[in-house]
Amino acid sequence: MVLQRTYLIPHGDEILSFPNPESRIMNKAITNATKDDSSQTILIISPHFLRIPNGIPVINTQYLAGKYTIGKNILKGGFETDRELNSHLFKASRYFMETGFVTTEGELSTFPIDFGSLIPLTFFCKKNVSILGQWRTTRRELLIELGAKMYDVVSKVDKEVSVVFSADQAHTHSKVGPYGFSLKAKKYDNIVINAIKKNRFNELIELDEDYIKEAKPDSYWNLLMFHGFIKRGNLRPEFHYYYLQEYFGMLFATAK
Repeated sequence: MVLQRTYLIPHGDEILSFPNPESRIMNKAITNATKDDSSQTILIISPHFLRIPNGIPVINTQYLAGKYTIGKNILKGGFETDRELNSHLFKASRYFMETGFVTTEGELSTFPIDFGSLIPLTFFCKKNVSILGQWRTTRRELLIELGAKMYDVVSKVDKEVSVVFSADQAHTHSKVGPYGFSLKAKKYDNIVINAIKKNRFNELIELDEDYIKEAKPDSYWNLLMFHGFIKRGNLRPEFHYYYLQEYFGMLFATAK
């Protein structure tokens, strides 16, 4: 198997509703990068999906489906779970934890998709999907290790897989935003941008917990896994675009 693509994709509504020129630029950047993706499966990890306290939930229902309202439009998606890929994740580490819903197979075996997954998935042709939730553990080295184990899994399965790390950056850029204002928001986003551009994640890894809480990103834990993933695969991140959407930052990057 050849890893098809690796993406760090934001999930703000605005990249589909286009309230400003920056959102259109972001949409175009993601569209251009994903338009010829020929992978059979998308493995996506979302910060807004199911979360559990002691590991990374891997949804193993037969199907995944959801809808999300953006303005006057309703975004819908339905997928079949790549259970074969999931089985390899379960074997790779006890921290990839199987989760189910209602029943093991058939139409009732359908787990709802969150907007953090559904929005990035709109940029791909319909494929099988494996969705993971985010683990907000303080065990940073373990998250990096689990990112490496994800790479090991997708590099060994007999199919082409693309991996999406769904993430938005700090959410405290504005006093009128729902999370208030902090000077740490801009600093956090700059640290992330520099980590991607220079492929140096040490400053990000060593951030104080209180710093993260004040900046309020949903990206932090996925970025640690992204770092572990690309480091294991000897991939280099490529920065594409960043902009500030009122109170939160959105960044798009790939790795190859």
